[in-house]
Amino acid sequence: MSFAFSRADTDLLQGVIDMHLHTMPCLFDRPLDDLEAAEQARTAGYRALVLKSIYVPNADRVELVRRVVPGIELFGSLVLNHSVGGLNPEAVRTAIGFGMKVMWLPTVHAQHHADHFGMPTYPWLAQRQGTLPQVPVPGIRLVDAAGALKPEVAEILAIAKAADIVTGTGHIALDEVHAVAREAQRIGYGKLVQTHVGWHATDWPLEDLKALADLGMKFEFCINPTMPNRQQQSTRKLTDTIRALGVERCFIATDLGQHDNAHPIEGMRMWLRILPLHGFSQNEVDHLARHHPAALLGLPAVG
Repeated sequence: MSFAFSRADTDLLQGVIDMHLHTMPCLFDRPLDDLEAAEQARTAGYRALVLKSIYVPNADRVELVRRVVPGIELFGSLVLNHSVGGLNPEAVRTAIGFGMKVMWLPTVHAQHHADHFGMPTYPWLAQRQGTLPQVPVPGIRLVDAAGALKPEVAEILAIAKAADIVTGTGHIALDEVHAVAREAQRIGYGKLVQTHVGWHATDWPLEDLKALADLGMKFEFCINPTMPNRQQQSTRKLTDTIRALGVERCFIATDLGQHDNAHPIEGMRMWLRILPLHGFSQNEVDHLARHHPAALLGLPAVG
């Protein structure tokens, strides 16, 4: 697939980083595979991509993609759903060994996800004949009945700090987010990120977001929730929230890679056009799309 952006839009995309992009192989059908996403982003001028797989670690396969598609920084990730053992410190250590830079706490297997959308299950792909029937799985909670953070979560955060990787909150509940943020502050871990602020299952009140900011949390704002076939979140609400939290704590991403949404590169182009319309300066846009993601990924500063 080729893009025929205007010269101005082509210039706009140079050096951007998308830290949240879904690709194939995946149990959900996706419009792009790892290679296509990497090649297209490189052609568009991206500096880096983090490729996300909901059900399996992908940092090992991203090592191979990196060899096939030079000229762009590519990173794998891990999502702590049941398919990798849930809250499994050993899965985290293994993924780090393969170069994983971003980890997400449970998403589709989080209890909060199940409460919001229904019982979490493995999706079925029509083109994969002979797939096993879907079996409900228990939702994952990060705190015990008394509200205390489970020991394995504390261990996972300690591993993340030691390896200097990013941890996204995924689809966990607000009380769990607060518990994780308190532990991250206690141990001095500064790369905890609230995943897709304003998404319908994680649309927390501003006062809670500010409390999390006081604990040192960072905030990811994705274009996905604004898509017409999703919850049609207001871009004004998202940009007002960035302002309220402080640009320095925030960054943008797409969370795209679904057939009913915009192409990920178009989604990033939209974000870069929307932000100035809401009063963000070029320096602020550079921070949100380039400098802050680079710092989180441990990439050297540019310019």
